[in-house]
Amino acid sequence: MCLSLAAAARKHLGELALLRRVRDRIDRECARPLDVEALARDAAMPVAQFVRRFREAYGLSPHDYRRAAEAVRNREAPAPRPKVA
Repeated sequence: MCLSLAAAARKHLGELALLRRVRDRIDRECARPLDVEALARDAAMPVAQFVRRFREAYGLSPHDYRRAAEAVRNREAPAPRPKVA
């Protein structure tokens, strides 16, 4: 493997690790408003690049990922038990 290809691979893996941390933060902070600018800063990327890379990595924009995760959480939540008098 040539040196530039190895460097590009290391950069890509580092970028994926940052995106995974940001994705985990989105999951942890599900009750808070989504601040894409702050997430992009955490990933050390401009906002447009962050959104593009997140979509490439996870198939959804950060907002769409959050909506899909909320839908899954809502489906998995136990149904409320009826109150018995």
